[in-house]
Amino acid sequence: MLFFRFDNTAILLVSGVVLIFVFVLTLVFGIIRIVNTAPSRVLTTTQAPVVLVNRDESVDIIPTTGANAAQSQSDKYALAEDVTKLIIELVFTLFAILATFALFRYVKAKYAAVPTRE
Repeated sequence: MLFFRFDNTAILLVSGVVLIFVFVLTLVFGIIRIVNTAPSRVLTTTQAPVVLVNRDESVDIIPTTGANAAQSQSDKYALAEDVTKLIIELVFTLFAILATFALFRYVKAKYAAVPTRE
């Protein structure tokens, strides 16, 4: 009969490796999320209609210029928000990894076999 004893260091080491895997997945899928949501961050402006108040002003209608034409630009605040979210997720995952390995070293040192002489 095989007897498996509870080994704290092995559990902490495996959880540290799993957290590293989670860190890499968070990084990869965060970058994919930012790239895939790029089309939804585009702001478009439409051309404003020309409104005539008085019929005498119809002679002086200003033609549409480049400034009044439809333009599209990227929403930099949404991009900054997505990047900030990704950075926060990665920092907290990194802290979890560091805490796991610090706890691993603590448990390994605390429960190390003590040599005894008889």
